[in-house]
Amino acid sequence: MTEPLAGLHVVEIATEISGPYAGKLFVDLGAEVDKIEPPGGDPLRRWGPFPGGAVDPRRCGLFEYLNAGKRIAAPADARDLIAQADVLVENLAPGTLDGWGFDIDSLAKLNPNLVLLRISHFGQSGPWRDRHTAPLTLQAASGWVGPRDPDRPPVQVGARIAEYVAGAYGALGALTALRLTGRRGEVVEVDVSESESLLSTLPYPMLMARKMRSLGLPANARGAPMLGVVRAADGWVGINCLAGQHWLDVCAMLGLPEFAEQQIAIMLGGPERAEFYARAEPLLAEQTVAEIVELSQALRIPAAPVNDGATVLDCPQYAARGFFVEGGGAGWSFRKPRSPLRFTTSACSASRRSLDRDIAPRPNELPFAGLKVLDLTTFWAGAYLTCYLGAFGADIVKIESIQRPDGFRYSGAFPFEGDDWYERSALWQATNLNKRDLTLDLTSQRGLDIARRLAAQADVVVENFSPRVVEQFGLDYESLVALKPDVIGVRMPGFGLHGPWRDYVGWALNFEQTAGMSAATGYADGPPCNPQGPADPVVGVHAGVALLAALEHRRRTGVGRLIEVAQIEVAACVTAEPVIEYTMNGVVSSRQGNRQRGYLQGVYPTAEDGAWVAVSLPDDGGLDHDVFDELVAAWTRTQCPKDIVETLRAQGIPAERVIAGEQMYDREFIGAQLDARGFYEEFEHPITGSHRYPGWPFRISLGPDRHHRSAPPTLGQHNDEILRALGLSDDEVAELRAQRVIGERVRGA
Repeated sequence: MTEPLAGLHVVEIATEISGPYAGKLFVDLGAEVDKIEPPGGDPLRRWGPFPGGAVDPRRCGLFEYLNAGKRIAAPADARDLIAQADVLVENLAPGTLDGWGFDIDSLAKLNPNLVLLRISHFGQSGPWRDRHTAPLTLQAASGWVGPRDPDRPPVQVGARIAEYVAGAYGALGALTALRLTGRRGEVVEVDVSESESLLSTLPYPMLMARKMRSLGLPANARGAPMLGVVRAADGWVGINCLAGQHWLDVCAMLGLPEFAEQQIAIMLGGPERAEFYARAEPLLAEQTVAEIVELSQALRIPAAPVNDGATVLDCPQYAARGFFVEGGGAGWSFRKPRSPLRFTTSACSASRRSLDRDIAPRPNELPFAGLKVLDLTTFWAGAYLTCYLGAFGADIVKIESIQRPDGFRYSGAFPFEGDDWYERSALWQATNLNKRDLTLDLTSQRGLDIARRLAAQADVVVENFSPRVVEQFGLDYESLVALKPDVIGVRMPGFGLHGPWRDYVGWALNFEQTAGMSAATGYADGPPCNPQGPADPVVGVHAGVALLAALEHRRRTGVGRLIEVAQIEVAACVTAEPVIEYTMNGVVSSRQGNRQRGYLQGVYPTAEDGAWVAVSLPDDGGLDHDVFDELVAAWTRTQCPKDIVETLRAQGIPAERVIAGEQMYDREFIGAQLDARGFYEEFEHPITGSHRYPGWPFRISLGPDRHHRSAPPTLGQHNDEILRALGLSDDEVAELRAQRVIGERVRGA
């Protein structure tokens, strides 16, 4: 099967993780990537892990994982390679490439058809462009350092996961830029901000803070996931109640029905919480992780093991799918994640190539103009992808029903807000801009027939339910190919389309726990902690990368494909180091809290109640870290956060206030940088009014000036418009509404 990006030539002048991960995604999809290393080599070669622990730049596991399949070239070859490239990837400090003689004007003369992917801490523009930063302070400024234990400082996300995120967005932006057919003869710059990338993976805390204030509630009010990460007899397990029914089932499973009506009080940390956990924890500690997961899943309760670098290898789902593969070289080896992007070509699709016009934009159109997408998604990961496609020109028809709307509508919305409360979720709104909304009861024959008519017109069909859902409606990939042979199907199941956990239920926290993200986050002497956010949108970004590759393949061949993106596999791909370390040296990496090798750093209290600052500077080995923490904390707790940051930054020491959701619009914090780059865009929602929605974490120089095209729709807002375009008469539409096949209000509301 032809690799989807076969023939694409990429040059990489990038170090560490973000740029090389973008390059890795191109390699995984069949592109040729030449990596130009500086004379001393990529610094990541000295990071490890190494066989036996001794530093050996030729045998670094993480470097090999990120750079396998690339051709290593010398700086002297750069000019010739760039002249023949389609994409140039760089993640150097702003201005560095210019100093090497590769400014935009020089690149335009060398290769006028180049896409230049630039990844930097805060982007190539704005007042924070040249701000001194470190991985910890970048997380702090971007909302990734969060409260994990009320009695201890907020904690960063571990395992260098944050650094992969910008690379994934970079690959998505570069492939989008390649679709700008009016760009010939001019270099297109894709300017990725790592900080904005991290913000883009959060569950819209700035919108939620504003909403909570409007309801007269504390802006930072948040409930802990229930039950969260708890001890079992042989390890940690995550039990993650997403719906009220999950909680009722957990109480029944544990034999504690008396707590069934106390979910909110327990979630918000009331006195009932301590009583509940005092009863529940001993019961769970008597059972193994596997027993708890099996029983919970039998009751359709989202539960998963909290895996580390060792136990993840024993996970039956990963094993059945052959996910971890051999890496290394002569005399050394380890195991690493394989690509999470899986492609299948239907025999029917391959034998009936499309005779239609290629779906590619005409000059000066948006990158996805003309692309028709049927959106069968729910919650966040799939809807995040279709939101992106719609922003850049695709026609997105999102299907819900009045019997069962998208469950994400109920996240961050409350029944006391009124009859239309399901329209008031900031989370749903921010994920569903740029779409038209159609309600169809797919359990009815008429509703299903209409869905199939839409599928027969679609170029892409996207869904992220558990596998059996679309299959029971006859909307699986083979059924779609029968309707339209060159269709591209994007399926994003939590645990994959095959394997013993195929039909398990789960959401972001489950995938973070299964993949090892949670085990890598938290204090060394404390429990694993959920990152609580990134898994869903990061999966959506990876699915977008795969889809754009498949569209390019179809442009060349006329053949569509099925794309499978298992969410637990994407999460494991950006958490690769723990499994590499374990399989190379038998070491299970401990959680590091806010520390990272090579730095003296931490998150420290200030004179302002509840305000924290992150401070980081290179570690030359001259000071004990515990002593450093004591000295810094003794000073910071006597100072206000603003003075701490300004004083340290004046000395070139990276320091940032740990920002929370209510501060993400504030120009005193990162808001000034975000506003300068146009990160937020304002739209008027017909029910909840005007909101400033986050955009995408990159700017494309010849792309659209705006991040989004339209406000999020209300339920069934476009019923008449879409159905009449299918040829239905006014009487037929009225009949569908009378039979409740369609509608504009939740059934019973």
